[in-house]
Amino acid sequence: MSKRIVINPLTRISGFMEIDVTVENNQVVDAKTSGNLFRGFEQMMVGRSPFDSVYFTQRICGICSAAHSMASSLALEDALNIEPMEQGKYLRDIIHCCEFLQNHIRHFYQYTVPDFVKIDQNSLFQADHDDFRLPMEINDRIARHYFESLTISRLAHQMLAVLGGKAPHNHGVFIGGITTQATAEKVVHLDSILQKISAFIDEKMIPDVYDIARYYQEYFQLGSGYGNLLSYGSFNNYKELGTLYVDPLVLTAEGIQVFDERKIREKIDYSYFTSTSPGEGAPEPDMDKKDAYSWVKAPRYNGLPFEVGPLARLILSGLYNNGISAMDRTIARALEAKKIAEIMKVLLQQIIPGVDVQKKYELPESASGRGLVDTTRGALGHWLKIEDKKISFYQIITPSTWDFSTRDENGYRGTAEEALIGTPIQNPEKPAEIGRILRSFDPCMSCATHVYIPGKQVKTIKVF
Repeated sequence: MSKRIVINPLTRISGFMEIDVTVENNQVVDAKTSGNLFRGFEQMMVGRSPFDSVYFTQRICGICSAAHSMASSLALEDALNIEPMEQGKYLRDIIHCCEFLQNHIRHFYQYTVPDFVKIDQNSLFQADHDDFRLPMEINDRIARHYFESLTISRLAHQMLAVLGGKAPHNHGVFIGGITTQATAEKVVHLDSILQKISAFIDEKMIPDVYDIARYYQEYFQLGSGYGNLLSYGSFNNYKELGTLYVDPLVLTAEGIQVFDERKIREKIDYSYFTSTSPGEGAPEPDMDKKDAYSWVKAPRYNGLPFEVGPLARLILSGLYNNGISAMDRTIARALEAKKIAEIMKVLLQQIIPGVDVQKKYELPESASGRGLVDTTRGALGHWLKIEDKKISFYQIITPSTWDFSTRDENGYRGTAEEALIGTPIQNPEKPAEIGRILRSFDPCMSCATHVYIPGKQVKTIKVF
């Protein structure tokens, strides 16, 4: 007999994922992440106008929709051989900054804080464990900031809508930059809102995350994973500004190296698909595939699984060197929010009002392109092919696919799976450690965690 604990949704946002964890002697010895929903966005794109991809792919996610408009626009620029004006890049990246800010603030307060802070407002905040250690004064202060953060993250979406028209699923990001012009009034408006968000990050968010870290020190030793880090580059390659954050880099046991996109492969050994490499042919769904356990594929770089996201970027940029763990990821997200606010301030200072960055674009009969961009959760890639002026192929590798991949034929688990191995479970009836470690990756999906303990019966716990 075994004991099974089902936590769903683990991420406190949308999606369909399970995580099966085998525990022996109160320690995790094996883990499988299992995505249970086939979405098929790549198949939906075939036969459509290439321009549709900028808006269509945003519907993949309501939290990080601007990220997909960024990657799709970059892929189209590559396919159409278009070099955007610097003003267009600045404006597009300002929209991207807005999404970073709303996501990081929401993730920390709405998705992470309830794991460590008692929020006694109503049944919606009922915890699935009782491991709360913060002194009452600190606990109550962070709980107040939880509700205040809702207003602050909404301000970030308001900023995004100033240039993007609306949020989520903006109409601003496009080939060449954005679809509208910046005015002096818009720039002043954005700067005014940004000051409020920056003050919240500096005065509340960063102190809050360090207070949590102080009382949960063991999480600096939990959730490390392989230690391989990857970034496609973020807010870099400007003609005049150079690199404002991080260039395309990877970190392995051999040290930091320049990222080479030719080393990316997407494996499907244990996924419900049959055959591929990005840009070479769409895999076909196959739920009857032997040994498969997930719709999530397994991207690999030079044959290895990699972690992507804020911690990877901060370490690769030289801005953080404390380590790789669940708590380091949580701290990194708060520190990166401050960094992004600073970058956005720089970009706003470069804006020249009234510059039109758009023109008429002609579609080629055939072409191919890729758009690689680091976004809120990490490295995002879109690959496309055009035939007869229509999309003939589209492939997407999201950050959560990097972090929550399946294992592969070489025996490598996915990054999140590996991060759980060796984790001590203090109370198998309420395995708080599993949720804290997995949420530190900011997965863009709902999850269920299954814990198997020899000799125990099945029990289900639902967490909302």
